[in-house]
Amino acid sequence: MPRTELTIEEKINYMRISAGMACMGFTNKQMDLLVSLYELVTTKKGTSNLLDVCKIEALVEQREAERIKEKK
Repeated sequence: MPRTELTIEEKINYMRISAGMACMGFTNKQMDLLVSLYELVTTKKGTSNLLDVCKIEALVEQREAERIKEKK
């Protein structure tokens, strides 16, 4: 059965390609935050709240710490 959902890392990479085409540069953490917030807004159809945003920011911080750990 084919996989249809992209991983967060795949989404970040595709967003990085798109940003590069628009001559915009972002760090991994910034790109992760943008992708994650975009998904939140589209999933909740614009009805997200501050708690939702804080949860996303915490997840992004956790993933960034994991990325840094993996690089060592």
